[in-house]
Amino acid sequence: MDTFGAGPQGPQPGRDYPPPTRSDAVDAELRVSLDGKDLTVRPGQAARVGRSPDNDLVTEAPTVSRHHAVLRQGSSGWEFENVGSAPTFLNGQQVTRLAVDRPLALVLGSTDGPVLRAEPPRTRKTPAYADAAGQPAPGPQEASGPGWDVGPPPLAPAHHAAVHVDDEIATALHILFPLHSWLHNSGWRQGLRLLVIAYALLPLIFLAVLSSSNDLSAPGWAYSLYVAPLWIMGFWLLIRPGHLTRQEVYAAAGIVAWTLVWINLVTININDRLHLSGSISFLPALAVGFNEEITKALPVLLAGLILLKFRKVKLSVRMSMFLGTIAGLTFGVAEQAFYTSNDIIGINQAQSNNEAVNAALAFAERIFVDGFQHAVWTGIAGFFIGLALNYPRRRIQLIVLGVTIAAVLHALNDFLAGSSIWLVILVQAASLLLFLGYTMSEASIEQQVRDSPLFRGDSMVIQAFRDPTGPPPGSGR
Repeated sequence: MDTFGAGPQGPQPGRDYPPPTRSDAVDAELRVSLDGKDLTVRPGQAARVGRSPDNDLVTEAPTVSRHHAVLRQGSSGWEFENVGSAPTFLNGQQVTRLAVDRPLALVLGSTDGPVLRAEPPRTRKTPAYADAAGQPAPGPQEASGPGWDVGPPPLAPAHHAAVHVDDEIATALHILFPLHSWLHNSGWRQGLRLLVIAYALLPLIFLAVLSSSNDLSAPGWAYSLYVAPLWIMGFWLLIRPGHLTRQEVYAAAGIVAWTLVWINLVTININDRLHLSGSISFLPALAVGFNEEITKALPVLLAGLILLKFRKVKLSVRMSMFLGTIAGLTFGVAEQAFYTSNDIIGINQAQSNNEAVNAALAFAERIFVDGFQHAVWTGIAGFFIGLALNYPRRRIQLIVLGVTIAAVLHALNDFLAGSSIWLVILVQAASLLLFLGYTMSEASIEQQVRDSPLFRGDSMVIQAFRDPTGPPPGSGR
């Protein structure tokens, strides 16, 4: 049987039915509400939302932008657009622009912000059958009775069912894969997401760009620079140096430049004159330790003194410590680029699997840990440099003590490397004990230094030059 009232049987006797008609009347008005205030928006109008009084819907929530969002009719229907700097969330996900094709509950400003409710136009459908007077005619079930033999309800045509299934699939894909919403989401500009993208793609980019290089130091540079930012973020979280101003950023850039230049002009030449190779005794290792630790500590000290002299700015102890890790990582990256080329040659020339494994592990250790080791040692020296900058009475002694501790740890690491890796691990554990200890107790140590007359007052050296026979320097910071 075809659709009711048509087909081979024709209209049933006793009622005069006109041909079936269907009329869809669309209510084009958008209804929105916020903080208990309702608004109806008609085609050609727009509804503006925000904290500013000139908006159509106003909220006092401080997390909402002054001009936060606008709802207007676009080419494909009503649309919501976030136009302010504060975000908007839908089901916990940040959105920037989307079609209002269903009732929406949009959270403004933060996940705990006010809720903007938008109800799209509804489609009102008139009955499918009407009599000559325009009144609804009974449907198939209602028409049943004496003299009526309508049989079962009609079946939808097969192509209508297929279209219905296709629409359901399209709707499901649109819900599960909101590509348009993703591409217009301001969350892409967040640092963590950008970092994840960079760290996922960079190794493949290295492979594509460096695969034809003949420079064996290229992998060392590439992967050392790949790892260094992760260590920087870790040190920042551990040390908590405070807000970075433009002056500290310039100081960090100067420290990086100074360290790279000083390595090539001074540090390498001094190490070459020591004629060191293979396993070395402790005194030559100590000479190397002082040479390299002075290379890293000197720019941190100079940056602090320059800011103090010309900008009247004192670097905090924690900031000096953090800048020390920057200098150490810079030194480690430059050193890794040199040594990893030797490790690559070792892998290539290995005579056994064991030798190849050891060379590969040495390459990985250089890449992931070498810069970290140097940063830890210089971070310790940076802690004492920070105290010296802020408490000048014992300035020279504090600087010498900090550099000496770092140099001795450095020397023990190099000296014991030829004996036992377990002894090297002990040296690293001692280094971490000092470094992490200072990150945890910096405030209490500085408070005790501030309260102690041993550290208060002007520099003892300057006082001695001014008046060798004068009274002891007064207190005060």
